[in-house]
Amino acid sequence: MTASEQRLALGLGVILIGGGAFIGLNKLKTWKQHVDGHAAEVFSRRAEADDLLSRQDFWQQRSAWLAEKQPVLDTPGKAITNVIALADELASKHSIEIPIKQPNEAVERAGMSAAVVTLKVEGEMKPVMNWLLELQQPTNFVSVPAMTITPNEENPQKIEVNMRVEKWFRLPPS
Repeated sequence: MTASEQRLALGLGVILIGGGAFIGLNKLKTWKQHVDGHAAEVFSRRAEADDLLSRQDFWQQRSAWLAEKQPVLDTPGKAITNVIALADELASKHSIEIPIKQPNEAVERAGMSAAVVTLKVEGEMKPVMNWLLELQQPTNFVSVPAMTITPNEENPQKIEVNMRVEKWFRLPPS
C-alpha cells in the first residue's frame, strides 16, 4: 500500500469512527433525555403520593362523615320529592316563591346518584340569596351547577332565578 493509500485509509477510518461516535452520542443523548423525563415523572408521582398519604387521616374522616351523613337513595321518585320538599320548606322560611319545579333525569357518579330538579325562583334579592345559601349547606348535599339570575320585568324589586338543583345520595349497597 502506498503512502497516499495509507493516508486515504486512515482518513476513511477517522471519518467512520467519528461518524459512529457522533451517531452513538446522539442516541445516548436521546436515551438520557428519555430516562430523565421518566425520572422526573416518577419523582412527581412519588411527591404526589407522599402528599396524599400525609393527608390520609383527613380524607378518611371525610369519608366517614359522608358514610354517616349522606342519605341513601331509596327510589328516584322519593329523591325528587325530597329535593322539592327541601326547596319548598326553605322557600316558605325565606318568603320566596317557586312557581316552576321540573324534575329531570338523574345524574350518576361513582357510588352516588343525584336527584335533579329545574326550579324557577322569584323573590327579592336578599331573601333569594339567603335561600340559596341555606339550600347549599353541606349537610343538605345539594349543588347548583347551573343558574341564571334576571330582574323581574313586572317588579324591579324582585329577581327571577332559573336554576338546576342536584341533591346527591349514596347508592344502596349491592
